[in-house]
Amino acid sequence: MENFVWDPAQYAHFAGHRARPFVDLTNAVQLDAPQLVFDMGCGPGNMTVTLADRWPQANITGYDASAEMIADAEQLVASRDDNAWANVSFGQQEAGSWTPPADTDVIVSNAMFQWIPNHINIISGWLKTLKPGAWFAMQVPGNSVARSHQYIGELASEERFSLAKDSAYTGETVHSVEDYTHMLLEHGFRPNVWETTYHQVLSGPDPVYDWVKGAALRPVLQKLQEHDDAHATNLHDAFVTRYKAEMVAAYPPYIGPDGQEVTVYPFRRIFVVGHKELDYFI
Repeated sequence: MENFVWDPAQYAHFAGHRARPFVDLTNAVQLDAPQLVFDMGCGPGNMTVTLADRWPQANITGYDASAEMIADAEQLVASRDDNAWANVSFGQQEAGSWTPPADTDVIVSNAMFQWIPNHINIISGWLKTLKPGAWFAMQVPGNSVARSHQYIGELASEERFSLAKDSAYTGETVHSVEDYTHMLLEHGFRPNVWETTYHQVLSGPDPVYDWVKGAALRPVLQKLQEHDDAHATNLHDAFVTRYKAEMVAAYPPYIGPDGQEVTVYPFRRIFVVGHKELDYFI
C-alpha cells in the first residue's frame, strides 16, 4: 500500500461508532495500575486520552505514522486547561521500526495493522520483547468480504479507473482468528481472541460512502484526485458516483416509524488480546 495522507476530521466523523471497538478492546486488558502504556496507530488521539482516565498513574504514549493525525492529537491534549491529560504524549512513529521498551506494561493497537502486510512479524517481535505480566491488545477490521469493501477493488479494476487499482484496499493483510491465536500461544501469551459484527445504524445521505471514505476508500480517492489535478480529468467524481449508487443498492435505507431514514451497516472486527503470564506454559 503506497503512502497517503489521512484526513483526521473525516476519520473522526463517526467517532462514536469507531470508539466502541476501542472500548471493547481495552476492557479486555485486566490490569489495574500499569506504569508504561503505548497506543500504536493512535490516530487523532481521541481514544488514547480515555486511557488517562482509566490509568491516571500511567505514562501513556500514542504513536501514529501520520503527521496529520499526530498534529490533531497534540492539539487535543493542548486544548485541556485542567492538566487532566498531563500523562499523555504523542509522537510520529512507524510501527515497523519501533521496539517496545523493556518495562512496557501494555500495548494497544486499534485498527492499524490491516494497513501493514507483515504485521504478524512485527507483532511477534514485540511479543518477544515484552516482559512477563505485560498485555498486548489489538483490533483490526475483518470486513473485506463486505460489499462496501469488495466493490472498491472491483471498480478500481475497471479500465477507466485502473490507475488506482494498486491502491485499492483488499483486506488481504488481515489474518484469521486462528492465526492470531497461534501467534499469541507461540510467544507464551494466554490468548483472548474473538470476532464481533457491529450492526451500525448510520444516518444522512450516502452514509456508507461517508464511513468508508474515511479509511478503506481513502488511498483510491487520493490517487484519482492526484491524477485529476495533473491531467484535468474527472475520475474521482465519476468513481464516487458509481460507488455511492452501489452502496445504496447494497445497503438500502430503512425508514422507521418516525419517518427517519437510516442505514444499517454491518461491520465485522477481529480482537486479539494476550497476557504474558509467568506461570503459563504451552
